[in-house]
Amino acid sequence: METLGVDIIDAGFPVASPLDLEGARAVANATNDVELSVLSRQIPKDMDAAYEAVKEHIDRSRLATWVMPYELYSRHQDDPMIHRRIIDSSRKAVSRGCSLFPNVQYYMVYSGNRDREFLTELAGEVAEVGASCVAIADSQSTMNPEQITPLTSAIKSVLPDGVELSVHCHNLIGLALANSVAAVHAGADQVEVTVGGMGDAGGNASLEQILGYADYFEKKNPRFSNKCRLDSLYDLATEVSKQTGFQYSSNQPFVGPDTFAVETGIHHSLARNIQDSTFDPEKIGRDLNFVVGRHSGVVGIREKLLEIGVDTSKVNVQLLYAKVMEVAEIDGMISNERLVQLAQEF
Repeated sequence: METLGVDIIDAGFPVASPLDLEGARAVANATNDVELSVLSRQIPKDMDAAYEAVKEHIDRSRLATWVMPYELYSRHQDDPMIHRRIIDSSRKAVSRGCSLFPNVQYYMVYSGNRDREFLTELAGEVAEVGASCVAIADSQSTMNPEQITPLTSAIKSVLPDGVELSVHCHNLIGLALANSVAAVHAGADQVEVTVGGMGDAGGNASLEQILGYADYFEKKNPRFSNKCRLDSLYDLATEVSKQTGFQYSSNQPFVGPDTFAVETGIHHSLARNIQDSTFDPEKIGRDLNFVVGRHSGVVGIREKLLEIGVDTSKVNVQLLYAKVMEVAEIDGMISNERLVQLAQEF
């Protein structure tokens, strides 16, 4: 991830367990220059554990903390002072964090479920006592782009110069990318992501989708500029899957095993000719993979034969097409070896 060029790595939640603490320490020791982020509730023992995990690298570390949205709890709904209590606890948490870390990020968790005016006030208050970054966290995927846009704009408007605004979107109903993009357009400076969209509550916005979107749609927009190298994205995703056992769906954007597989006839006919105006899989270390099956056409079969080194001038591709359709009805996809065998019959 550091070689890829990400700005910050979330090293973990050290107080959760001894394994988490050692994991955060291992991430810190395995990296050289990237900024490290460690999670902590507002509880002092949490902050102490976070400090302990990265103290040897404290100059490039930050604390990420939060206070729970107690105003959403039924037992606090009639408490007229609950917002003030949350603000006071949040200010105290950020102040203590600043005494241990050079930078502190404050998470406004469950942002989509909370009052916008209160969140705006909360953001201004934690910035006042030293938060260097404030994060809108759509913890339960309860916002859409039309909702996250005005919230982002409102919060950005109260943050002093030098205090960044982050967005942390979950993907429970498939809007993490759209919400993240909308937030950046509205003023967010940072997008929080995971490789392959791993995470709770439908997963998080995925690193590869954010970077792919930025490269394809926003290349000239400075709000989407970043230092990441796309050419190692697929290698990173493959390594994450290998190390964790996390499997990507077959057609998951950018990283799915079959994402760049082309079978249908119309796609075969156009894919090579319009590559300059579509996302180029080579940018992330992948290739278009033309496959032959029952949805293929004559053009696709000819292309595949040429790709695997068969002289198509000696093959009756029309007759071969009919045979491929017959075989594919039973066997599904046709392997290269099987296609060569069939081609030799015609």
